[in-house]
Formats: sequence, C-alpha cells, structure tokens
Amino acid sequence: MSEKIYVISCSRELDSMGMDRVRTAVEGMDERTLSLDWSNVRLVPVVANDKVAFAEGESKFVPISPIKISANSVIVQSFYGVNGMGHLSCIGSQEFKRPDEDRTADMSVFQSRIKASVLKGDLLGQVLIVPRK
Repeated sequence: MSEKIYVISCSRELDSMGMDRVRTAVEGMDERTLSLDWSNVRLVPVVANDKVAFAEGESKFVPISPIKISANSVIVQSFYGVNGMGHLSCIGSQEFKRPDEDRTADMSVFQSRIKASVLKGDLLGQVLIVPRK
C-alpha cells in the first residue's frame, strides 16, 4: 500500500476536550479477498441499550446491546424489521479494530425522522453477519 489510510473516531468523550473527532493513521486496511460462508449467516437485531432523545432529522450515537463479530465477517444491513421513527446508519465501537480482528459492536448511529426518544430495548434495525469460510 502506498498511501496512508486514516480512521476518523468520533465519541461523546471528545466533546469535553473541545474536539469533535480524532484522525489516526492505521495499518492493515489493505484490499483483501474474502471467502464468505453464506450458509451460516446470522440475522441479529440491533437493540438500543439506553434512552436517547432526538429532534426531527437529528443523527446521534445510540449505545446498543453488544453484538459479537468474528474476524473477517461482513455486516450487511437488513431493511426488514426496522424502527419506524428513523434509520440505523451503522454499528461499531468507539475503539477501532481492523476487519481481520474479532470485534464487538456496542454503538450505533441512528437518524430520527421525528422528534422523539429511542428507549432502552427499542429495535433500531437488523443486520446480517456473514462469517468467513
């Protein structure tokens, strides 16, 4: 790889330091070929782990019940079984892990279409976790 790749980390803790993001050079993000096991896909609900209030059109971090993701698995968002008040944008964690490492998703980004609160236990969406062969 000839160019550096940077990960942009955002978290609520950065606000207290007067920062909105941290940009860090990472290694291990080279293009790779994966062999995936589509016969062993997990359909996992993404469930809010905390109450978060939203204004109309607002996007925020929402803590989620932890989801274990094995190394080199691919996560695909399902558009069935979603939250009627808005859209799940992504899942992950606030600690960067390379795709070839085991990881746990415990945070999401959710955008609400209405002024309302996501409550603990609310379904935000579902994801398919496709493991490597």
